[in-house]
Amino acid sequence: MIQPTTLADALAERAARPDATVIAGGTGVMPELNAGLRPPVLLDLSRVPELASVEPDGEVLHVGATVTYTRAIEELGDRLPGLALASRTVASRQVRNRGTLGGALAQGDPSADALAALVAAGAEVELQGPRGSRLLAAEDVVTAPGETAIAGDELVAAVRIRPADGPVAYAKAGMRNAMARAVCGVAVALSPATRSVAIAVVGAAPRAVRAREAEELLAASAPWSGGRLPEELLHRVGALVAGAVDPIPDARGSADHRRRGAAVLARRAVERAWS
Repeated sequence: MIQPTTLADALAERAARPDATVIAGGTGVMPELNAGLRPPVLLDLSRVPELASVEPDGEVLHVGATVTYTRAIEELGDRLPGLALASRTVASRQVRNRGTLGGALAQGDPSADALAALVAAGAEVELQGPRGSRLLAAEDVVTAPGETAIAGDELVAAVRIRPADGPVAYAKAGMRNAMARAVCGVAVALSPATRSVAIAVVGAAPRAVRAREAEELLAASAPWSGGRLPEELLHRVGALVAGAVDPIPDARGSADHRRRGAAVLARRAVERAWS
């Protein structure tokens, strides 16, 4: 196991050993090790303080890749409530204490709860490697189940997120009430100041989806000056969200089940945020 103590050393080791399996909290890697898989070498990032920092950077927050779900809940809930809400739904307390935001992205899971919140918040992901640093929109990181846009010699260094300027919500459906991956999850972020809407869906396509037609309809039709959302508008938004997804059927749910779930969850999340 390689255990660098600075980001520079971690990047050098990653460049030298692109075959290494990166580990931080271990919630994704340890089940594979327990199943008998043996990677050539482990690159442990848990001792790199730069990756665990949370710092303001102009109008955004620079959140290190090894910040855990628990820290997102306890330290960032006031500024990043959407991320905190999604993080609360992740597995058990033990997993939330260990699992990291960078790991949620690097594993290439298009049903990751944190991914929904990051996409709805318009977050950018900072990748670092031998060619320098680059930023990717959060929705472009996971490209398919188990696949990402992260190069083999790059590391997820941080996520850059603008603090919320309005109400948010996250609605999720799984195969059981707790400790389950999302069959479908919908994150909603409203900005009354700009009268804009973001709706992100995970678990209902090979990658995270922004339901842009639904966003535009809600932004144009919502009673921003006050009042309840009309039921008809909520159903139209749900239908547009269902039309935006491209579900992959598997043992956890059929394509039709996920499509219907996306519509229902979108209505619920929008109504919660509006309330």
